[in-house]
Amino acid sequence: MRPLHTLKNAPYAQSDAQLPTQPTEPEDMSTPNNSSSFPVVIINTGGTFNKIYQPLTGLLTVANDERTIEDLLHSAAPNLDLHLIGVVHKDSLDMTQDDRTSICETIRNLSPSLNAAPIIIIHGTDTMHETALFLDKAELNRVIIMTGAMRPAQIDPIEAALHLGMTLGFAAATPHPGIYIAMHGRVLPYNQYRKNRTIGIFQTK
Repeated sequence: MRPLHTLKNAPYAQSDAQLPTQPTEPEDMSTPNNSSSFPVVIINTGGTFNKIYQPLTGLLTVANDERTIEDLLHSAAPNLDLHLIGVVHKDSLDMTQDDRTSICETIRNLSPSLNAAPIIIIHGTDTMHETALFLDKAELNRVIIMTGAMRPAQIDPIEAALHLGMTLGFAAATPHPGIYIAMHGRVLPYNQYRKNRTIGIFQTK
């Protein structure tokens, strides 16, 4: 199982060799002394949302850190008790069942103080439904909202920010426990909403 870790204010990693080898606690991005903050857990698994352009190779690669999400969350941080955790940093086509198990274990091992907190998972769009199904079968009994982007936030921050903001708003509305997908203007149970690969848009089934 890959160690859980969170990076802050670190340069973008270029290879797995630069990943930290020891797990760290979830990063708390909330404003100190704001007792009314709403707790939210955000789990990063990579995907196009987190891809960055490598000028030396001309390739887009998934960043091995949480900087993209941190940059988008600054405006929300004052009113939210945000806990950001990096679990895996992969294109979702490379996601394995072991990776999905790591996501489940991360959720099960959250601090008791976060037992009621909704969970947002940043995930690649190509296998988002497969991971949602895996989490559903794990019977976690949590509010879990999955989102991502069709274009990297580094290139098109508007789409990524819209999806993350929509996800946070839905989480704050205290929905019933379940696995949801938040993409392209709607938030629905995962088994009602999935990616149409032909046109590259999430649609109702």
